[in-house]
Amino acid sequence: MKMNVLAALCAGMLAFGAAQAQEPVNPQPAQPLTYVNPAYAKVTPEVGKKMMEEEKVVLIDVREADEYAEGHVKGAVNVPLSTLKPGVTLEAVPDKNQKVLVQCKSGVRAEKASRILVESGYKHVYNMYGTSQWPFGLVKD
Repeated sequence: MKMNVLAALCAGMLAFGAAQAQEPVNPQPAQPLTYVNPAYAKVTPEVGKKMMEEEKVVLIDVREADEYAEGHVKGAVNVPLSTLKPGVTLEAVPDKNQKVLVQCKSGVRAEKASRILVESGYKHVYNMYGTSQWPFGLVKD
């Protein structure tokens, strides 16, 4: 009996944890986003769009060039994750106190890129998830 109660309790805790891991976007990122740092936050596309309209912020799209060419958020600068190295200073964002929005396809690569940027000294980095969650339309250059 005690084992059944313990098993049920563990299952409930796992289910609760899974519910807590849900992101406020649809579709969900391909894997859980778990990075935590005071210089990093996740923002929904709606919040990111508002930031782009009201604040001085740079949007970095970290998908590869061919993905970016298929369609991206207007005003985004393409800096593929594969080119980001620890200690980087982005040409598009030379001031490490500047707010930086980071986006990919689902939010996973954006989180990896955000970690590199924070570890490189950027103080205000925001994961805006991906183009798959962006409801405002994409452009092609």
